Amino acid sequence: MRWVVCLCCISLFAGQLEVEVHARSAILMNADTGAILFEKEAHLPLSPGSTTKIATALYFLEQNPDLTRKITVSKEAMRARPASLKGDIAPWWHHSDGTMMGLKIGEVLTLEALWHGLILVSGNDAANVIAEDVAGSVPEFMERVNEYLAQIGCKNTQYKTPSGLPDPEHWSTAYDLAWMMCKALKFPRFRAIISTPFYNTPATNKQPAREMIAINAMLKPKNRHYYPKAIGGKTGNTVQGKKALVAAAEQDGRTLVVALLGCQESAQRYEDAKKLFNTAFAENKVSRRLMGPENVLAKEVPGCPKKLKASLSTPLSISFYPSEEPECKAALHWDCGPLPIRKGQKVGEVHILDQRNRFLEKGDLFALEEVKGSFFFMLKERLAQFFR
Repeated sequence: MRWVVCLCCISLFAGQLEVEVHARSAILMNADTGAILFEKEAHLPLSPGSTTKIATALYFLEQNPDLTRKITVSKEAMRARPASLKGDIAPWWHHSDGTMMGLKIGEVLTLEALWHGLILVSGNDAANVIAEDVAGSVPEFMERVNEYLAQIGCKNTQYKTPSGLPDPEHWSTAYDLAWMMCKALKFPRFRAIISTPFYNTPATNKQPAREMIAINAMLKPKNRHYYPKAIGGKTGNTVQGKKALVAAAEQDGRTLVVALLGCQESAQRYEDAKKLFNTAFAENKVSRRLMGPENVLAKEVPGCPKKLKASLSTPLSISFYPSEEPECKAALHWDCGPLPIRKGQKVGEVHILDQRNRFLEKGDLFALEEVKGSFFFMLKERLAQFFR
């Protein structure tokens, strides 16, 4: 089948949700399409805190790790910053007030346990151990992570630590964090862990079995910030960047991601997230008619004295949520076949694509009248067939 493609644009523009949020920077994004439903200074670089661990988890999963493999906690992974703060200090060395899984030097445990410690309790120690295991050292891990993030489209992110410990050269944006979460949600392992409220850590050579409980309040039914539609998420907190949250929620097969940076109070990030999710989930789908039988398309056909005219037999429409109205384009795929072309014969298709070239809908094109080749063209075709 021979396809000749011609593109024409159909301009549709979404109306952003009208919501007031506390966050200095915020965004609400469709996890499947990347459509932006709401944004507020979404490309402003800020300190992301422990939401950094989304990137650590994402790159970790890209390596297809064997979670049953056992790892020994190194002395370097547990290194703490000196009280005097004199001399060279690596940004990933632990703060006394940083969140920790509670690992010990020489402790042997599985990647499964470290993986849960990284996400559920936001263990900075777990982040360092995972980074060393993946890349041999934390600096090498960060170099690889930054290269990977640039490749997937995070243009305003630069990380110095796998945990999110603050550093003048460690920053990201609400947009980039939401995009990282969208990518991570495609991994079933990630979806499973961010929705896990607790995990029983097996006993190790250094510690007895213990339970870890997720920090994310949206997952706790008895908490006032509980949100039943939440898939899960990752919190963050630094003096410079204030309170942060990246979370995902789902309703009727529609998965949305919110990223919030710069909230003054912890409660504000949850209030903002729920307000954005609820406003979006309250929307009803609408339909937009894009093309119909009245739109006549024409094409030059070799050997014909007149153009082929074709149209759709039924209207072509798409359905969408008002805040996600896509910017579309129509791709015309002509497939005329040999002459003559009969009236009513299918001669191609119209494909509706979004701005990321994702397929939305299609309709068949049918000839409006018979198209015959010229006498000399048809004679040439018959002679060519005879001598084959």
